[in-house]
Amino acid sequence: MPHSLQDLMDALGRPRIAVVGDMMLDTYVRGDVSRISPEGPIPVLRVEKREQRPGGAGSVAAMLAGFGADALPVGLVGEDAAAETLRRLLEAAPMDASGLVSTELRPTITKARYLGYVQSAGRAVQQIVRVDEELTHPLSVEEADAVAAAAESALERCDLLIIQDMGKGIFDDELVGRLIERGARLGKPVVVDPERRESYARYRGATCLLPNRYEAQIATGLTLRSDKDYARAARQLLDDLELDCALVKLDRDGMCYATRAGEEKRITTQTLEVADVTGAGDMVTAAFAVALAGGAGYHAAAKLANFCAGLEVNQSGATPLSRAQIMEALDQAEDPVSRKIVPRDQIEQLVDGLRARGSAIAFTNGCFDLLHLGHVQLIQHASRQADVLIVGLNSDSSARELKGAGRPVNSEQVRSRILASLADVDYVVIFEEKSVLPLIRQLRPDVLVKGGDYDEAGVVGREFVESYGGQVKLAPLAEGFSTTELIGRIGRNHEGKN
Repeated sequence: MPHSLQDLMDALGRPRIAVVGDMMLDTYVRGDVSRISPEGPIPVLRVEKREQRPGGAGSVAAMLAGFGADALPVGLVGEDAAAETLRRLLEAAPMDASGLVSTELRPTITKARYLGYVQSAGRAVQQIVRVDEELTHPLSVEEADAVAAAAESALERCDLLIIQDMGKGIFDDELVGRLIERGARLGKPVVVDPERRESYARYRGATCLLPNRYEAQIATGLTLRSDKDYARAARQLLDDLELDCALVKLDRDGMCYATRAGEEKRITTQTLEVADVTGAGDMVTAAFAVALAGGAGYHAAAKLANFCAGLEVNQSGATPLSRAQIMEALDQAEDPVSRKIVPRDQIEQLVDGLRARGSAIAFTNGCFDLLHLGHVQLIQHASRQADVLIVGLNSDSSARELKGAGRPVNSEQVRSRILASLADVDYVVIFEEKSVLPLIRQLRPDVLVKGGDYDEAGVVGREFVESYGGQVKLAPLAEGFSTTELIGRIGRNHEGKN
């Protein structure tokens, strides 16, 4: 039995998990809003970035693949360009997308979110409108038969089945009941993320049910305000539906679950700055299911799901996390300093999340070889210019290219940890290039800060930052402090002693 979440992640293996549900294609269109249309009182979105991701049950499948599970998605899609894109995204995850059933009777469900920056520098992302394209009437006989055949085929091949019911028409009572009954007959757990509905009778006999707080209130008729209420709702669902486990997702308040074996637990979450709650529920479903399929008990599965949901709300949109990212986050939870050191390939996602919650970003950079008073004063000044300070740190190779042989004195691992231990530093990112300009272009900081030994015209990235409304500020110069002078002084003192 795993003793920690790290042990659980190490022991997961590669379980095969089928996800049957409403498949969707999510589109995120981001841009700058700096004016109101002369044609009407509406914002004008100047598009800068467009992303497409699997949505609905496809989002859960993509998150399972991120964990390293072998996901088998099953659902209904149209015969259209959106279906082709969705298949491509799922296969790239990677997974077998052959369980997607095509129909000419309805389009692929799509959700397009248009997000505008509140300020031209990219600060504070606000969703302007969401545009849905869907038909949700019951399936035709031919569609229902094709989906049922694909679902039963996936059930035969999987270790665990997820029913992701979003009320878009793919499920009826007969199909849900048939999958639950067949799963029980095959000895395979069936985890249900239910539709918002007053009666949950269709889910009777499932292994686990994962409603959110509001869904649980509707299904039980209870008002959920306290720990006692949460436990009562979980127990009522468990008993009424003959489940093995009922877990109520409580968003920022964590989760509560009850089991047939008599276990009843309330799991709280740490206070988090939330960038975007989109995808948090999908992450709970994916993490809980993959832990169960990997051999974990309900308590360990719930703890992992709760932890991963906390990571997900710091992302922008429904974003799959890799097993490596989750393991790194678990390690960082034990070591707060390492949490502040962000890999270069993850920094853009971090910045998107920071901006989504309205944080202005200051940036400064350097080699920071032997940290001295001048460095400390620069960092303190930079941290006062915005909500979050990101420090760009030259890698060992780029520092050597800039400073010459024998430098840096300290490795990038040592220098990054020293910087990250400073209270004024929120994040550190190491860059390999000799010039910091590519990193500045990636971050688009609200404020670029350099030491007072520069003049504004000579600051690398100044023109780019000012082009979108950002600012360049010079920190007061601490006279008599430089790493080169400090190294020279140490050398002279050493020679004098000899």
